[in-house]
Amino acid sequence: MKFVNDFLYFIIEPTNAKSHIYCSGVNLTKFLPITKGRHRLGQNPAIKGLQVLNNDIRAILIENKAIPETVRNLSCQHVKPLDDDLWYSESFLIHNYNSELGEKIKNFAPSELLRKMFRAMLINESVPENLSSMELQEYLYHIARELSGK
Repeated sequence: MKFVNDFLYFIIEPTNAKSHIYCSGVNLTKFLPITKGRHRLGQNPAIKGLQVLNNDIRAILIENKAIPETVRNLSCQHVKPLDDDLWYSESFLIHNYNSELGEKIKNFAPSELLRKMFRAMLINESVPENLSSMELQEYLYHIARELSGK
């Protein structure tokens, strides 16, 4: 499962025959026009949104008989583009993963992350559902321009 654009990513890929790695991340630089001035110090809605969302994803995994496992120093460096942008990422292992679960997460995670962020920033914006990664990217660039006044 792969959902990647300039603003965020969600990826699940095999690490070996028995487990998969879940990688997720938000581009803090790209989200800055959306989040700037709309949160308290240390409460970036992109970071907090991703943290809370990943708890939701762990719950979905458990409900579907998969097992999330927190592992120290599990890196998703291979996912992030090598540029000057600042990314926040999280990862964990998944045991008993199946592709149906990946599709469920792919359909849930991007729009749910934005809902969490917008609620935290008191932005009254309806979030589109089931967009491709590029369609969501265009939507986010539009919102960034709108909120930054450019």
